[in-house]
Amino acid sequence: MVKERLGIDATNNSYDDVIDAKIISADAIIDNSLKQYTSIPLSNPPQIISDISADLASGLFRQDRAPPNEKNPFLERGEKELQDYITSTYLKPVFKKSEGN
Repeated sequence: MVKERLGIDATNNSYDDVIDAKIISADAIIDNSLKQYTSIPLSNPPQIISDISADLASGLFRQDRAPPNEKNPFLERGEKELQDYITSTYLKPVFKKSEGN
């Protein structure tokens, strides 16, 4: 998924070690964000977490190679999706019946 996002041919193995390291870093970011809500690492992560990991790993890869201050849509999307996942999964609003209703 990371190579696809970055436009790297699947048969090109020259970046595999770097990409693997970025995936480990992305998973650590996700675990760090989720640890206050659930046991980590997730035993059976949903597809959205795999997608978030791929976005974050792609963003970290690009960040190392891009000019300073270049916009990084992979990191932005991964961070936003992670926050959205946390909000929708762990921070669901609890509605209480008010008196008189």
